[in-house]
Amino acid sequence: MKKISKLMALVLIAFSAVGAANAFGYFRNPDMYDFIGMPGFGMVMGLGAAAVLIGILLFVFWLWMLADCLKRDFKKDVEKIVWILVLIFLHLLGAIIYYFVVKIPNKKAGKKGK
Repeated sequence: MKKISKLMALVLIAFSAVGAANAFGYFRNPDMYDFIGMPGFGMVMGLGAAAVLIGILLFVFWLWMLADCLKRDFKKDVEKIVWILVLIFLHLLGAIIYYFVVKIPNKKAGKKGK
């Protein structure tokens, strides 16, 4: 089973790499997918791969902020509950707000204390 999943991952990576290379014009033919009746697919595939990568990175950032909030000791339990709700309902916007309101000031306070 591991061999099949590794092979599938390798094929997926190869197709994504070819699509990204095609999207940025590394092939002489303007669109290598044209021969299978899908003109313009290379550009879409290349941009889609970049969008998926950015989406995954943003999701990991949100999970990092949620995990930080769950581990952090706040002065009041209500603060923790409010921040968890903010992170869940505002998702990425909540994670950015949490990062600048809670995480960065805490880093600065930790450096001053040392």
